[in-house]
Amino acid sequence: MSPDASLSSLAAGLLSAALLIAPAGGCGARGGGGEDGQGAADVGEATSTPEEIEPADGSEAPADPALTEAISIALPQLPRKFDPLDDLEPWAMRISEDLVFEGLVRRAGDRYPWVEPAIADQCEVDREYAVASITCHLPRGVRFHDGSEVTIDDVVYSLTYWLDRRRVWIRQRHGLTNFNRVEIVDGPRGSDERDPGRWVRIGLDKREPLALESLAAIKIVPRDAHRGRESRFAQQPIGTGPMQITTLAQDRIVIERFAGYHDPERHAVAGKIVFRALDDGAEALTALRRGEVHLLPELSPVHVPVELGKPGMSGRFVAWLVSPPSYDLLLWNVADGVQASEALRGAVHDALPLSAIAREVHGAPGLSVAAPVDLHDPTPIDLEALEDIKLGEPVRGGLLPLPSLDDDLRALSAAAAALDALDWPLERGIRRRPGGSLRMTLTWDGRSGRPAAIAERIIAAWEAIGVVVPQATAGWNYVLILLRKREFKAAMVHLAGHSDEDLYQLFHSRGEVNFSGVEDEELDRALSDYRGAPDRAARDAAKQRIAARLGQLRIVSMLYAPTHVMLASRRLTGVEFVDDVPRLSRLGLVAGDIDWGTRAVEPLNAQPLNN
Repeated sequence: MSPDASLSSLAAGLLSAALLIAPAGGCGARGGGGEDGQGAADVGEATSTPEEIEPADGSEAPADPALTEAISIALPQLPRKFDPLDDLEPWAMRISEDLVFEGLVRRAGDRYPWVEPAIADQCEVDREYAVASITCHLPRGVRFHDGSEVTIDDVVYSLTYWLDRRRVWIRQRHGLTNFNRVEIVDGPRGSDERDPGRWVRIGLDKREPLALESLAAIKIVPRDAHRGRESRFAQQPIGTGPMQITTLAQDRIVIERFAGYHDPERHAVAGKIVFRALDDGAEALTALRRGEVHLLPELSPVHVPVELGKPGMSGRFVAWLVSPPSYDLLLWNVADGVQASEALRGAVHDALPLSAIAREVHGAPGLSVAAPVDLHDPTPIDLEALEDIKLGEPVRGGLLPLPSLDDDLRALSAAAAALDALDWPLERGIRRRPGGSLRMTLTWDGRSGRPAAIAERIIAAWEAIGVVVPQATAGWNYVLILLRKREFKAAMVHLAGHSDEDLYQLFHSRGEVNFSGVEDEELDRALSDYRGAPDRAARDAAKQRIAARLGQLRIVSMLYAPTHVMLASRRLTGVEFVDDVPRLSRLGLVAGDIDWGTRAVEPLNAQPLNN
């Protein structure tokens, strides 16, 4: 893994409600994986360049220039696999969710139950807010990208795939801990059209208020194309979404409109989207200026802010500061051990080299947050305020400055003083009491690259104030065993998920994966209120309370909450944010040339969404 690969999820991650706790390891773009031993593959017959590809459905090209011109998006690394029944890296997830795959329902709306129909045209629950079963109807005429019709067998296969004992973690990650059975049934009694054989019932062991929202994670795939061919399917994905992948290569991914999509009202705006691999920020910016690229979602901090302050940038482009819900953190065992003392935990937390982690490991400023709760919406950057900014000048326009290493030195000194006050005196470089030395075991999976760099700095900082730091490093499965048994003090993990994340299972006193052992009535109430929220205002208020209480209790220590600069051409329309990434199905282009010398065209009207 390269040192620049982002920390992300692995298949053996530790899970809770669409949330992933994974080893603090990286999984950037990966090649290979096909059954024939090849790396990236072209799907179907699409072997030409993006500009040469004809519409995948064989129809004539649309007359609208905004549909015939492909939207071009540049990423530092391209996702390499697209199996929605497996773990997906963040951009593979975004492409899959927005364009390629669908579940019976999809996340949507600002009120309970937080979903709308997707493949299913009707879903019923046995009781609101205390759901033990969901019954959904499969309409006729929904087709996969290969032209075959979705059958009830495809639905049952896709649902039961998650019931395999080997996939317990993926169920827990997406809030489906209690999901335990699937059966084909007739329609609900009293229904005008029972349509036998086209209804499926999903059963749960325990009642779950957010069952429908969690169900949206399970995408429907064609049974015969997927079963026993998972690796090949990941390279040649077939879904029911509004667009289909026609080329999956090392340097580009081409996605085109699916003419057979079953819901015309939700058809993608663009006719074609091309993802290009451009890992050089200067090259990507040049391509954006030339109009060869329309969106840079993850602009390297190297090019900020001086490059954004060059003449003409504010008239041609729009920029945002975004913060995807993805966090590096320490999870503390608060139930047992010396670190169960909140005061001791606070002192050791204060010694963490947060500035060094941001500057030297991530190379970018992070958000100052005390809990893994996404409370930050994408923020517009004032490009006019950056005009003519010089290298070395303080940042402005909404950009965040890199933290100073002096902050770490001051925090380290304060932590040492706190340990003195807690009667942990320093003797020959080690904090000792009559009963022994102060030992703080760091549990992590021992991966090289960015995780190792973070661990190295934590250990050096703690040892600098006299804390002995043994390491428990092994395979992630062994780390999971230690977490489940609570045989750890502080575990370094990565947590990623949605902006709306149900943290009940992880931090509620009765949560299935409450590895920290926290038991707090105020936190329990906030977590329960989140699950029972009837609307957006109530949900956001619960999120605020959860974040505040987690910070007060110091259940976690936030090592890094990433920020990126997203830069877009003013030709791009329909920018709506989902998890701080644009919703791809709504993106379009203003046709024709734009007079960059005027501000009359304002196509971007960006707005954050929470589903």
